[in-house]
Amino acid sequence: MRLQMNGKISVRIDGPIDNAPPLFLMFHGYGNDESEMVRIIDAVYAGTSEQPDYLSFRGTYSRPYMGGHYWYPDGCGVDERQRECTAVGEALTQLIDAPVFRNRRKVLIGFSQGGYLSYRLVKSHPYLFDAAILLSPSFQGEIGARLPDSYTRFFLAYGSLDSTIPLQDQINARKVLESSRDFVHHEYPSMTHAICDKEIADIRDFINNL
Repeated sequence: MRLQMNGKISVRIDGPIDNAPPLFLMFHGYGNDESEMVRIIDAVYAGTSEQPDYLSFRGTYSRPYMGGHYWYPDGCGVDERQRECTAVGEALTQLIDAPVFRNRRKVLIGFSQGGYLSYRLVKSHPYLFDAAILLSPSFQGEIGARLPDSYTRFFLAYGSLDSTIPLQDQINARKVLESSRDFVHHEYPSMTHAICDKEIADIRDFINNL
């Protein structure tokens, strides 16, 4: 699999690697593209003196006629969805094993399909990622799932009026992530399947405490 991405990386030539900023690995939602997540991370860092380092990936499938991309077909079965996530994970882990990325703190961030993909990446590679920020993730087919032992910290967020993700899937996402070592959950009043200013502020606080 070939992953297409937009990235911005600062390479340190001196100083301890532990002080390097986190590397964000970002995955957009259905029908969008890699610029969606760049807008989100830029908003998180707006007004600060820091610049985020990131790789923002484009969905592996293009949407005919309508434009945009996706990670797995809308409405596909659980097995197919998980296979697609596994394939992305295999390509991603090869990429970030490069020396320039190997010792960086790695933070997954995804919206909707990209949020579910980020969760599956942690499940398949429990010791690789320092944190996962799951924004309105799809979670169908994960009833009764449990995370493996992992130090990954999780941030989960939904809007109270999100009708795109069924309420039972939202509840199940919370139940699954509660089995992790470190988990925070936010629900934003009057927000649909979207992003709001308070959510951006909460993401900023979460990142600052990593």
